[in-house]
Amino acid sequence: MGKPVFKLTLQRLGESLKRVGFDGDYLYWDESLPSGCPNQFDAPFAFKSYCFIKAKELGYEQVLWIDAPCVAIRNLAPVFRSIEQHGYVFFNNNYGQMMGQWSSDDALAMNNISREEALAMPEIPCSVLGLNLRSDLASNFLDGWHQIMTDGITVKGIKEKIKTWDEYQEIFWNHKSRISQDPRVCGHRCDQVAAGIVAHRLGMQPYSDYLKDIHYQEKPVKRNTIILHHREFGESITPLSDIYYRVFFKTPFVDKPRSFLRKLRRVASGFKTHA
Repeated sequence: MGKPVFKLTLQRLGESLKRVGFDGDYLYWDESLPSGCPNQFDAPFAFKSYCFIKAKELGYEQVLWIDAPCVAIRNLAPVFRSIEQHGYVFFNNNYGQMMGQWSSDDALAMNNISREEALAMPEIPCSVLGLNLRSDLASNFLDGWHQIMTDGITVKGIKEKIKTWDEYQEIFWNHKSRISQDPRVCGHRCDQVAAGIVAHRLGMQPYSDYLKDIHYQEKPVKRNTIILHHREFGESITPLSDIYYRVFFKTPFVDKPRSFLRKLRRVASGFKTHA
């Protein structure tokens, strides 16, 4: 399903779950999608709500969605404790972005939300999110998310049918002002727009810092980071052992000391200049 690299990242994700001692079930879809799921052009990323619903039908109660490019770097127990305690886990946006920056005019109009309202609503990362399906709040979120994901406009971003990959990319990145003339709009983030709208209506807020993006240095990996978003940009993937080496050895014991020494040299050079 999708690019060949995604099957490789699914395998890597599964390996990482074993490495951190996860003893639950790992459900994944690599060849097909749950029955009834629309294709990517008709409802981008709507398969996520279909997968949650399928897990619920199979009797699962605590369900954690993890995108294929992610890896677990520490035990998931704290994440599942959060799901149990709050009924859900939404992760804080590492980039400081709001939903209004990543939602089309048509999607907001479909849901009776102004641009200014959307710019005050947090964007909820959907690369990783968890629901306790015994919770009324989480069940209401899933029902609302699924409904909006399949309304024909919100996740697609436009009223018209998407016909080509180039058109899809124009919508995703707001190229040529395809989805909005507002210069604050950077693109359309499909499932995250739908999730943000429903979460706002239900008063659900992102609150967890267990998720980080390895490519975003402004919010580096910390000791409490549990899941790492590790996007791949080619046809090959970074081996899990290389990711662990970077996170647990190279960054803390090589890169950070080296950076500190460079700063000391600059300070020392400044003293010499003014001596």
